[in-house]
Amino acid sequence: MVGEIAEALDLPGATLSFHLKELSAAALIEGEQQGRYICYRANFKAMNELIVFLTRNCCGGDATRCAPAGNVPVTKARKTSVKKGARP
Repeated sequence: MVGEIAEALDLPGATLSFHLKELSAAALIEGEQQGRYICYRANFKAMNELIVFLTRNCCGGDATRCAPAGNVPVTKARKTSVKKGARP
């Protein structure tokens, strides 16, 4: 639920909803309506394409300049159910 995600990220529910909407509009996450909930999952293909673009255009082609310490590639999508219109 939005409240659980917001609490884990220490974000107000409205802020989280805004970010989920923007990530969805940018096609970095995909939302699937499941009754009163929306199940979001990461679009790793789009995220990887964004990283390639940013590495080429921001990091001068040197991925190590932009990679945070301990960066671990994510290979599996996780589902998160969010109650539509829910508040924390």
